[in-house]
Amino acid sequence: MDPQVKEKQTLPIRGAHQNFQRGRVAVGKEELNTALKTLQEKLKHRENIKGEFEKTVQHIKSQAEHTERQIKQQFEKLHQFLRDEEEATVTALREEEEQKKQMMKEKLEEMNTHISALSHTIKDMEEMMKASDVCFLKEFPVSMERVQSSQPDPQKASGALIHVPRYLGNLPFRVWKKMQDIVQNSESDCRRSELES
Repeated sequence: MDPQVKEKQTLPIRGAHQNFQRGRVAVGKEELNTALKTLQEKLKHRENIKGEFEKTVQHIKSQAEHTERQIKQQFEKLHQFLRDEEEATVTALREEEEQKKQMMKEKLEEMNTHISALSHTIKDMEEMMKASDVCFLKEFPVSMERVQSSQPDPQKASGALIHVPRYLGNLPFRVWKKMQDIVQNSESDCRRSELES
């Protein structure tokens, strides 16, 4: 066959093939463009979600900082309460100590007075025993009266010691009972904070 004829016959086929390929490219580009738009929308949606995540991270950080401050405030209230309770208990102990010491000082002064009087009586009797018979007989009735009328021994000081169980007995329990007011107030504060969050 003549090459020019062959060429003329292949031209329409080649043209059709090129048109087919162009059509296919156009359809492919349209599909790709649709897919590209879908990907861009997904990208935009994911960037929005990422922004929400970043806001959530900041909110979590803010919540943690706020909560930490509240925790520290609550513990400071508890620490202050415990310091106040300790101070009140120690103050009460010191007051009782002063009262007991003052009572014992008074008893000691009284005892010193009795000891001094007794010492003088003994000394006087010893001197009287050394004195002449006439002096002895003259002073004997007065001396015997002094011996018989001597003061009775003072009683041991009842309640003189500090009542330790008053301060240490059930100390944690007593403090805990007093802390219940603070705890109840804190519970209502916590509920209010939870509602605000």
